[in-house]
Amino acid sequence: MKTQFRYHIRPLALAALAAAAGLGLYAALAPAPQPTGVALAAVPYYSLPFGPDETGEDRPFWPSRMQSATGRMTDPARLPSSAECGSCHRTEFEEWAGSLHAAADRDLIYEATVDANVDLLRHGAEQGRFCEGCHAPGEMLAGRVTRHVAVPPADALTEGVSCIACHTATHADPVEGNGALTLAYDRAEAERDGPQGAALLADPRAHLAAYGAPDTTKLLAGSEICGACHTEAYDLSMSRAETRQDVQSTFVEWRDSWYARNGVTCQDCHMADDPAAQVMALREGRLDKPARYSHRFIGANHVMTDTSLGDTLSVLRGGLLPGVDRDLNQATLAEQARQTTEFLRTAAGLELRGTTATAEGLHVELAVQNLGAGHNLPTGVNDQKHMWLEIHLTDATGAEIFRSGGDAERLGVEDPQAVAWLEHFLDNKGQRITGHLTFATARVEWVRKPIPPRGEELVGYDIPLPPDAQGPFRLTAQLHYRVALPDLIYQNLRRTLPVPSFTLAELSADLPEQAR
Repeated sequence: MKTQFRYHIRPLALAALAAAAGLGLYAALAPAPQPTGVALAAVPYYSLPFGPDETGEDRPFWPSRMQSATGRMTDPARLPSSAECGSCHRTEFEEWAGSLHAAADRDLIYEATVDANVDLLRHGAEQGRFCEGCHAPGEMLAGRVTRHVAVPPADALTEGVSCIACHTATHADPVEGNGALTLAYDRAEAERDGPQGAALLADPRAHLAAYGAPDTTKLLAGSEICGACHTEAYDLSMSRAETRQDVQSTFVEWRDSWYARNGVTCQDCHMADDPAAQVMALREGRLDKPARYSHRFIGANHVMTDTSLGDTLSVLRGGLLPGVDRDLNQATLAEQARQTTEFLRTAAGLELRGTTATAEGLHVELAVQNLGAGHNLPTGVNDQKHMWLEIHLTDATGAEIFRSGGDAERLGVEDPQAVAWLEHFLDNKGQRITGHLTFATARVEWVRKPIPPRGEELVGYDIPLPPDAQGPFRLTAQLHYRVALPDLIYQNLRRTLPVPSFTLAELSADLPEQAR
């Protein structure tokens, strides 16, 4: 062994000297780093209709609360796309490509809804910054969200919530929400001027400084970064609401829950390698962290992963991403769909809590349980995302003698008689808005408040029985979930695409004879 070492030591030393000299020569001859960012005044035709803040400073992204770490815009030509990140981080890229983050700004329904909103008020496209701060941070920071767009497009700007959107975040305000993130895209620009390819692998320190800085790494480990966008409130800056209207409060729901008190973060469930298994472990009180975190960001939008829709799904998601071919797209979406389905099935439960005979028939009580969600059930912007109960009672012959909530599932429309967990957006005349028109909303009103984490709600039904009805009676119940109202699709897309629901929980029970 010593002989071999003596034999190889000279060529090894010469190779090390040559490498050091090469790196030194590269450092000496490499061009000086370019300044990062673009001055706000240098972005052609960029409009600031909302005026300065109370200190006189410009608010380039208002009414989104997003900020640039340097106060400057970004140069899209110097931003890496997620496809470029995927050349080294292949697993993470393929996982992300099937996520809702990847389609956040490409989603056809989202795009149509933004278009419907920006036509409503005097500030037009600039008002759309409220939406794009969370859905398209790259577009925002490049200055493309304005009435007259002069900034050229780039792959990095087409990817919704891309790799650099999270991996350059330096600060988040999850209680303020509305996109309250500070992003240091200047780090991505500066790193782009440094060694790339094999040279980057030889000296990855600049890359780590850009995307693994201590402030970003700390932020990525907590729920605060998620809450910056998953908290949403309306006020007069972007809507008709004269007082703050809390529309999405997912972060606060989590913050005040058993999960937060026990150190369970958003990432622990939504980024677990096996999200359903992780939730089931938490339901049993086991608090172990996931062995690995995935970049699929599994959530509740099962429609945007529904591979049974065929090519329609690809259209709804805005086509293929840069760096994603048809085969990869199908494979990653199939896995996204599988995990989403399993994940949703861990969220809720139904229990029959009691049956009582009344003068008119039966009183039935069902417990609707939030078993696995670390936030309210449902959560999000619940003028669209909602759930409802469908129940049926049949007699000994199988004849149906009572139904509630069935029309919503059978016909794909709302059933006004159904027990539903839903909020209504109302305009300044008190009329309901069903097309998610943020900028026309004056007030938000709950039909039925959602169920808190580890909580339940008892729902009672008074069921009249015909005099000749014969027992035993059979009760069936399903708890359905839908990500959007059919009206949203029709009004904003001008299509009659069905919006499939998902059955979160169900039960069947034979009621005792004495219940009659």
